[in-house]
Amino acid sequence: MKQIVQFIEDNNISEEVVAKAAHMSLRNFRRQIHSEDRTQTRIVLILADYNHQSIDSIFFDQMYNQPVNLEGLTWNQVQDIMKLIHPELFTDIKRSSKFKDFEYNLKNDMGDRMRFIREVVFSLSQTQFGKYMEVTRNTAKYWDEGQINVDKILKISQRTNISMDFMIRDNYPLTLQTQGMSEALYLAVMTNCVLYRLRNMKQ
Repeated sequence: MKQIVQFIEDNNISEEVVAKAAHMSLRNFRRQIHSEDRTQTRIVLILADYNHQSIDSIFFDQMYNQPVNLEGLTWNQVQDIMKLIHPELFTDIKRSSKFKDFEYNLKNDMGDRMRFIREVVFSLSQTQFGKYMEVTRNTAKYWDEGQINVDKILKISQRTNISMDFMIRDNYPLTLQTQGMSEALYLAVMTNCVLYRLRNMKQ
């Protein structure tokens, strides 16, 4: 992926060091980073940690505002925030009415995080989310199982503003990256987050 190749070049990172940390041959590592659809998540995780940066910062160069941490909000409040940012996901798509009770392991299961985004944040079936992301239902099903490469995670983040760090990293809070957010929208989102937290503290 061009963003990864550029990041390595700009920061003078040794490909040999990263390949060794990822337990890959140098040839396999180079093949992956130059591929648009095969790069594994562990590569970007290693690169970001190696350079003490967020994963989002590798791929989004126009985040003029700080990420939005949604910790402390109820899931209904999270949905209200997402309606501000992506109203098309709540107006153009018929909502799924029921999902099975499910305990999401958000701390260390990427598949559960992907499923959580689809089911809880957006209340979409695999078919509906697949249609929005322009993939098949089977592909969305694989994502729920954690079978997803960096290019697809980037696409989800671009279309939903869900942080790539949340999707890829273990023990990372639900966060929004701010690429493409206007200043007015960002202020509205931050204001609502503050008001929701204050309301929740009083309950």
